[in-house]
Amino acid sequence: MESLGHVKTRFVALFAIILGTALGGLALAQADDKPSAAQVLRFVRFTEGSQNRSLTGRLWTSSDEGRIVVPFNLDMNGSTITYSFDGPPEALVLHLGDNSSRLDRVTGRGKAEKISGAKLDDPIRGTDITYEDLALKFLYWNNAVVEGEENVGIRRCWVVRAVPSSRGESQYDMVRLWVDKTGGLLQADCFSHGRKVKRFKVTNVQRSHDAAGGFILKSLRVERTDVDKSPTYLEINPPR
Repeated sequence: MESLGHVKTRFVALFAIILGTALGGLALAQADDKPSAAQVLRFVRFTEGSQNRSLTGRLWTSSDEGRIVVPFNLDMNGSTITYSFDGPPEALVLHLGDNSSRLDRVTGRGKAEKISGAKLDDPIRGTDITYEDLALKFLYWNNAVVEGEENVGIRRCWVVRAVPSSRGESQYDMVRLWVDKTGGLLQADCFSHGRKVKRFKVTNVQRSHDAAGGFILKSLRVERTDVDKSPTYLEINPPR
């Protein structure tokens, strides 16, 4: 049973595309040079803030009621990323700044609302994604270190451990990020009270044949690790 309004892909569309957009381009570090965590996170923000393309896709998961599928439109215009949905009409607009990000919610009537404070902890459309996940706040945390290197599939990644300045700043105690050396964020593990509660992982990418070229996300898996639930998948259609 499909439901467009039940588990709207609003949130994950945004986070998903962010995770997997640049597997080609500038290298994060030359040879064996080890960048600082601040450099790695800044490069991810730069990579995501330099995209210009329009895409479509769907979010799907399974529930007791059956399979839920939610289509979406995604417009990336530099540092502004917009996710649009139907039933009811809604858009989430992410602004990636130099020092922070801002997430706005726009309803079908054109009313805009800034998502901030405790509202960032709220789940989006009954999904396992929160507004904080969508806003990519952890990319701006100053308390971060590069722990080393690991592979995600065949891609060599820097592993970054990021911690918020205070407990009240985030629902998470810590986020561990796997960043491809070309700037793509391929995996993120989120921890709360010392326990891993969520994992975002790029499972497939695709070559883009549109004017922008390069590689983009094809599929992303979002998994709650603290409860027994079916994972959510985000899939991006081939660019036209």
